[in-house]
Amino acid sequence: MATPLQRFFRTKIFEAKTFEAKSNSIIFHCSLLAVLFTSLLSYYLSFIARQEISDAIGLYTVLQYSVMGLAMLLAWRTSPQSNKLADYRWLLLVAIAARLFLFAVDPYTSNDVARYLFDGRIALEGLDPYRISHDNLALAELRAQWQPPEEHAKYVTLYPPLALGVFALAATAGVVDAVVVWKAILLGASLLTLLIMVKVLQRAGKLQHLALVALSPLLILEAHVGLHIDTLSTLAIAAALYCWQRQYLVSAGIVIGLGATIKLLPIMLLLPLIFTVKSIREATYLLAAALSVVVGVYCSAIALGFHPVGSVAVFFEKWRFAAPLFVVLENFFSGQKILTIMLSLATITCSLVAYFLWCYRETLKTNTTLLIGSLQLVLALPLILSPVIFPWYLMSLVPLLALYPNRYLILWMLLMPLTYEVIGPFICCQIWQPAQWPVWLVGLLQLVTFAALLKYSFQHWPRSSLVPHKDY
Repeated sequence: MATPLQRFFRTKIFEAKTFEAKSNSIIFHCSLLAVLFTSLLSYYLSFIARQEISDAIGLYTVLQYSVMGLAMLLAWRTSPQSNKLADYRWLLLVAIAARLFLFAVDPYTSNDVARYLFDGRIALEGLDPYRISHDNLALAELRAQWQPPEEHAKYVTLYPPLALGVFALAATAGVVDAVVVWKAILLGASLLTLLIMVKVLQRAGKLQHLALVALSPLLILEAHVGLHIDTLSTLAIAAALYCWQRQYLVSAGIVIGLGATIKLLPIMLLLPLIFTVKSIREATYLLAAALSVVVGVYCSAIALGFHPVGSVAVFFEKWRFAAPLFVVLENFFSGQKILTIMLSLATITCSLVAYFLWCYRETLKTNTTLLIGSLQLVLALPLILSPVIFPWYLMSLVPLLALYPNRYLILWMLLMPLTYEVIGPFICCQIWQPAQWPVWLVGLLQLVTFAALLKYSFQHWPRSSLVPHKDY
């Protein structure tokens, strides 16, 4: 029988835990409100961007992303440590509300949607947007109606065929309603991504990380304010994870293939996933399903008279933004040499990753942390080597972050929106002169991450077993 002193201490411990739980609950719900309120500020930011009444719009946007990101992290750290969906009803309500409430916002962080829809309109006219640029005289009348971005005028499109097909679908609604259709497509994709990730996280026993997807400023603002095509490739990655969890290998391959014909990044999922299957036959099914979809879509585009290559070469030669590695290399090498270096780095890194995963293929089947970490690495690699890294490029990494939270990826997602400081002078005066300080911050983070990766590789290469990392 417990003594009075023991009962006293037990009571105090219970009271302390109850107080901590109540405090966490208050902070959690306040964080949810902060995310919702900060996202709704998009209406005000959109207004001042349209009126061009403040050249501080870039700073306001940076603050919006930063506050929303910190509120997301606070909600994550104080969310219920439970795998029951009912415990997250308020989080899901806020996540869905934030997505629905932003439907009427006019984009102010990017004008890419105008490019998308005009490319789709060109395709509907029976012309090839991979060969005809927006400044072509044959498009003068259409250009006056649709008003695509001037800075894109001399470049043909570079988006994969299925993306162009979705652009054309939205453009069928006409110049007035095309944006509404496009917003509806992205809203559906965004909500479906959220639903799928709920299922994925619950099955993985990691529903406590749901806030990292549900409240992510990248998934909310880039999908419903920036209106970016990356929303669809993020959906493809979430769906591929769902299929892989349930060992629907052919379905996973098909989804990856479809994602790659919207934006090429999802194809990188194949590298780690082929080492999780039980046999060469299953690996063949996965690869064949993905590649047959890619080949089928591209062959269909060619059969329709399109030339689905476009300005990919120009993208690497001319476009630069927030890419620390390119900034450094351009001080020593020309454009062609940099491209060669990047391709060499990509080949070497992918080969090393493949060899590492092959050595630990048995461990990989049970160590999901190692697998998700590998998926994060191979998806991040093309972005790091790209000459252009816009914040919305990181959307595809968010589902993987929720499955394996790590400080490096979290910091990258918090730092990239700092580059939005450039939109103030661009909206005001059409001056595109990004500051260098966000690039150097991102570069420092990438350097620290690279050092940590080298240390990890040195410690575990090769050994008979791997010590799995722990989540936060």
